[in-house]
Amino acid sequence: MKKNIIQRKFFISILFFLVLSLFGLKASIASKYDPLLKVLIKKGIITKEEAIEIQKEAKELEEKERLEKFEKLKVDSTPKALKDLKFRMLTYFDYSIGEHASAHGKGTSYNEFAIKRGYFRVDKKINSWLAAHLTYDIHQDDDGDWKTRLKYLYAQLKPSDFGFLTHIKAEIGLGHIPWLDFEEHINPYRCQGTMAIERAGTFNSADLGINVRGYLGDELEDAAARTGNHHYAGRYGSWHIGVYNGSGYHSKEDNGNKVIEGRITLRPLPEILPGLQLSYFGLYGEGNRRAETSGEYPDYQVHLGFLSYEHPRIILTGQYFTTLGNKDGKWIDSKGNALWTEGYSIFFNLKPPVYSISNWLDRKFNVFFRYDHVDRDKNNKIADDAIYDLYIGGMAIEIIHGNYFLVDYEHTEFGDDFGNKHKDLPKINNKPGNERKVQFVYQLKF
Repeated sequence: MKKNIIQRKFFISILFFLVLSLFGLKASIASKYDPLLKVLIKKGIITKEEAIEIQKEAKELEEKERLEKFEKLKVDSTPKALKDLKFRMLTYFDYSIGEHASAHGKGTSYNEFAIKRGYFRVDKKINSWLAAHLTYDIHQDDDGDWKTRLKYLYAQLKPSDFGFLTHIKAEIGLGHIPWLDFEEHINPYRCQGTMAIERAGTFNSADLGINVRGYLGDELEDAAARTGNHHYAGRYGSWHIGVYNGSGYHSKEDNGNKVIEGRITLRPLPEILPGLQLSYFGLYGEGNRRAETSGEYPDYQVHLGFLSYEHPRIILTGQYFTTLGNKDGKWIDSKGNALWTEGYSIFFNLKPPVYSISNWLDRKFNVFFRYDHVDRDKNNKIADDAIYDLYIGGMAIEIIHGNYFLVDYEHTEFGDDFGNKHKDLPKINNKPGNERKVQFVYQLKF
């Protein structure tokens, strides 16, 4: 009897607990609904299952909005000075073995590793029409010390298109001169050495002043695919004009003269031969050093014609230039008059079809050739044989965009009256002999 009473009490307790649990579960289910959903369930507009699904979608939407808000806050938390800020680097690691020319054929041999240049670049977009650019040039001087100097430091403005003149950019400060940046975007091997007119000692690639450039017409469609080059891709060509100190970024200005420089490039057949361009570059001013004999600053002029053809597999260029004096004002005769010089250069680059298991080398393997001829004294005011002939041949592999491994052979034959260095005045019966070298270069770019 007592046992039955205990069992009955236990059964009643379990039953009471189950009833309470059901009421609690019902209350829990009811409480999990939004008040509006409760009303809709009560009126029979939606079922409980539909209410659960709606509640689930609402929570997912709430979580998505929360994450989007968090991402927005994360972006907005970036310091203003770091927004639209880019860092880049370009350097040339060089190993060369060869022989320098010297007076009367007494050349000196060398075998050395070197860093030919190290460029550190910073770009900052300030707004839609204003940006800033800085390039440090790291190099080694004649004593072996590593020096840092400014190569570029300018404000860049982007005004609106002006009719047929489009993609206009202006640089104020230490900026690009109109020629070398253009040529170096056609001939990709600046890491091997300077372009023809710079190697001849006429000028370098940057100067203090103000310049404006742009395209003729709209941008050429699919320029990179059709020509292999997306730079200076005006449909009908491009242009660049500027006013500068004239001394270049290596030197301090010694006179108050300003040099006017300009380039005009025409793309005559954009549909039939999009890679064909004809260019003229002109410069007019005075040299940066006063001649001791005359007490005057010598004349300084450049006239350069350039024909180029670009294709994804072929680059072919030819140029002719004549110059009066140079930027330093050092190319003068005994009376202080500037010397006329003359030169021409051809360049050829081929990407032959190369097929490997992965086809990785195709359009990355290059063979190239270049020839320069320069007469330092065109009118023979000082000497008759102040010339040199430069031959360069080699191959290059583009490992990844802008990163090259290059090997070449360079040979230079000097006339008997050429000075010891490319910037020296002619020297009668100097007989410097020839220069030659085998060169290995790795160009690192990011």
